[in-house]
Amino acid sequence: MKWMREPKVLIQTFNDVEVKRMLNVFKGDYYLSLRNKLILMFFVDLGIRNLELCTLSSLDVRDSVIKIHGKGNKERHLYISPLLKKYIIKYERVKEAYFKDKIMTDSSFFLSQNGKTLTVVAIEVVVKKAGAEAKVRKHIRCSPHTLRHYYAQKQLRLGLDVYSLSRLLGHESTVITNHYLQSIQDEQILELAKTTSPLMNL
Repeated sequence: MKWMREPKVLIQTFNDVEVKRMLNVFKGDYYLSLRNKLILMFFVDLGIRNLELCTLSSLDVRDSVIKIHGKGNKERHLYISPLLKKYIIKYERVKEAYFKDKIMTDSSFFLSQNGKTLTVVAIEVVVKKAGAEAKVRKHIRCSPHTLRHYYAQKQLRLGLDVYSLSRLLGHESTVITNHYLQSIQDEQILELAKTTSPLMNL
């Protein structure tokens, strides 16, 4: 008797066009719209988990890095890109004005319209709404976790090595991270190979 080989599960995620459309769903012209836009930007640019975003406090968002409280109380630091920084500054200004005359009890970075910490479900609703309005392909699941897959695959396509990506994602080993690599389509691997020809880089 031979062991049956498990079928390889390919993780299907958004393409670049869909992500751009999702980001543009929220115009950012008032507090909740800007908050929702920045939530999506955090998932796209940082690849963090839904729960990590929920538990993010204002003190965790620093000048150039964000401190993430990951699984098993493991902390990691993620770089804030210039574009993300621009929207963080705008959000903090709008947020301060919005809650100026309200009694604040929670110190979370992302807050509900009542000043409460957002739940995992509330954030899932934001992503689903963006996906529906952006007309994402039907077979793609619109969730924070799918955006995490997008982040991982995009980083790999841009040339980041698996070990560094594993650290950024907060994985305990590169074995988990390799699932993202296996899901990159053959034509995308060929595109990557164009820039990594040994002969061309001698």
